[in-house]
Amino acid sequence: MTIGAPEPSPEPLLAPPGADDAVRARTPGWVPWVVTPLVVLMLGAALDAVDLVAPEVSGGAAARFVPPDGQRSVATDAAGIQIVTEHTRSIGIEGIFAAPSTIAASVLGSLGETEVREAQWWRASTVNDRGERGADLFRLSSDGVTQVASWGGPIGFVFEPAIVLLPPEVQPGDTWSSVGSALPGGVLVYTAEFSALRADGPFTDFDEGREIPLTGGCIGVESTVRIEDVDAGLSTTLDESTVWCPGRGAVWSSGTIDDRPAGRAELRPGALAPLGGPSTAAASFGALLDPSSRLLPGRTLPITITDPFFGPSDVTGQYPVAPAATADGRLVVVNDRGDDVQVLTLGRAQARLAWFGHPGGTVVAVGTAGDLVVATTARRQVVAYDATGRRLWNWAADELVLAAPVAVPAGDSGVDDIVVAARSGTVTRVDARTGTPRWSQSLGADARAEVVVVDDLVLVADERERLTALDAASGAVVWRDELGLVVELAAAGGASGLVVAMLESGEIVALERVSGDERWSTGYTGLARGVLVVDDVVVALTDEAVVAVEAGSGEVRWRGAGGESLVGESTSSVVTIVRAADVELRATADGAVIDAQPIDAGSISASRSVLAVGATLVVLESDGVLRRWELR
Repeated sequence: MTIGAPEPSPEPLLAPPGADDAVRARTPGWVPWVVTPLVVLMLGAALDAVDLVAPEVSGGAAARFVPPDGQRSVATDAAGIQIVTEHTRSIGIEGIFAAPSTIAASVLGSLGETEVREAQWWRASTVNDRGERGADLFRLSSDGVTQVASWGGPIGFVFEPAIVLLPPEVQPGDTWSSVGSALPGGVLVYTAEFSALRADGPFTDFDEGREIPLTGGCIGVESTVRIEDVDAGLSTTLDESTVWCPGRGAVWSSGTIDDRPAGRAELRPGALAPLGGPSTAAASFGALLDPSSRLLPGRTLPITITDPFFGPSDVTGQYPVAPAATADGRLVVVNDRGDDVQVLTLGRAQARLAWFGHPGGTVVAVGTAGDLVVATTARRQVVAYDATGRRLWNWAADELVLAAPVAVPAGDSGVDDIVVAARSGTVTRVDARTGTPRWSQSLGADARAEVVVVDDLVLVADERERLTALDAASGAVVWRDELGLVVELAAAGGASGLVVAMLESGEIVALERVSGDERWSTGYTGLARGVLVVDDVVVALTDEAVVAVEAGSGEVRWRGAGGESLVGESTSSVVTIVRAADVELRATADGAVIDAQPIDAGSISASRSVLAVGATLVVLESDGVLRRWELR
């Protein structure tokens, strides 16, 4: 397990498997966070998804070692801790916006706005099996692959100048060095010396001695990095050997931090088991509503990230994708500034970023199933994360999945599954634990954007003006009706339950859930905004009116002014209507207005999304303005 060289190789730095636990324990304090960015650059990729960086990318030949956008790697370190890493590639100023504002300001100040706008970035975001998170920012430039910053731990770093990890035309026998500050103002300083060697192997993991397979063109690097606090007279020294492979990053590392063993070894990243047990489900907004309900005045919540070292800073971005809610009452959003999935904990004064993930490419839709967050991307991928933000699995659809993934309630397994409908018309039930398809069914036409699961049925509309009910267990077609183009869809369970569709033609059609037979139909005016089967009525909303009709007969019970969004549940006696200027609670029995709260002006957003999250109602503008109303 040494790195070959033109001259005799040094002795291996890796402690042998079975070394004393006390020796292998993680270094306390801020020292481990030197390991993440500098020692153990185990930012490798999945062995089943190796990609070479496009030749036009900056960084010279060294750029071939950088993993592509959205790739995931899994590694174990010398203490037996498993680490999941996601890789983000970006160009321009958005590459530094994901970092705390202190880092972003420092990088912008050192490079200047013009250079930042053209800069090519690589971000590696890690989360381990303890739920601990970290992130490292790298740049690809004429200097090769350089490390710019690190954050997420008890201490963060901003390197000026950036540390050269790999020169642009790195070859065995090359040597290079970097000297500079490790924090703004020179609070910490660093010196780094590197040499490139042949990666001859073999290289093995730390526990079972399994060999890490190398792809062609790998290179070894040996380094000594010292970080010092000059004023306090403190320093730490890192010696390491690292193996980099094309398209995978650093796949193996062994070294010491102040004589303590450290390192990482890449694993084949199959599906991971989610961490922890089921979360405590939050009481739902709809279930808490009753005729005595009132809303507290709405509040605008800043979205913040709190870094252990750099402190709090605001998160900015664009949020055009409809959000989702987790079972424990957190908000799942998609920030187009970086194409990250972000999970927010909603407080009374702010929304705090709990974790983020980067599925790769543009995120199209998000949904949840139990503790899982599931995203679909423009690369036709369906990607699942557990409650800590560890990416568990990827599944490739045959076409774009535009509709949010929908949970199928847990059966004997006790774990919810996922149903996705691709634009191609292929509907698939996916095992939420592994990402393995249980069944697929073709609709024979392009699917429309909405999927509804009710009892034992999966309901999907298609572009041939049909609504199809599939058996949730087998995927078999239970019934199919040629209704017209469906624009809004809702259903209620039970033997006497209804399926209700608002059609593009201006009709509301109610079908028997079991047979698909039509029970009644009626007309509506305006643009459809939502429909709910609530208690014994059907409530339909357009931009012109809200109308409630008897579920049994289709007779109109009451009417009111239209709005933008409709929120409620099948067991609720109250529905919520969101308009441009206010949020309104209405009784389903007679349409009486129970309460109304204004929405403050000020956003210039082109669109907004409305969602019930636990005991709160949130409105998210696409420009990032987040408002929250809480039930009294």
